Amino acid sequence: MDKYLIVLRRKTLLLLFILFSGIPLKAQSNFDAFVTTSAPINDVVEGTMFITLTDTNQIDLVEVKVGSKEGQADLANQQFTYDQTSGLPAGMSWQRLGYRVTISLGSFAYSDLQFGYVRLKNNSGVWSDIFAFVTN
Repeated sequence: MDKYLIVLRRKTLLLLFILFSGIPLKAQSNFDAFVTTSAPINDVVEGTMFITLTDTNQIDLVEVKVGSKEGQADLANQQFTYDQTSGLPAGMSWQRLGYRVTISLGSFAYSDLQFGYVRLKNNSGVWSDIFAFVTN
């Protein structure tokens, strides 16, 4: 009977290993994001991206894109090293308080609609699904 349980346990562990070893681990994709803009001055606005994460572990990069049309990134297009607060392009800044990330995107052309795209890359090099949204 003991021999039977040992064989059963080994087969179960082998089966679990086979089932889960081929599944790539995604970066987290359960997060929320939106962008706000200042009042336009000479058709230029200041943009701020707000991202609420569900987990702050193992994030390497945050990619942010904002476009005036769906699928475009003509207003903002930047990858941020997670929690990097210095050495950012002019007009951009990064702040994180717990699970809430606030990114100043700098100035860009005014658009009635902003199509936003955010994705995260974990420290294993795997990208999350894209979180897409529209703001007006």
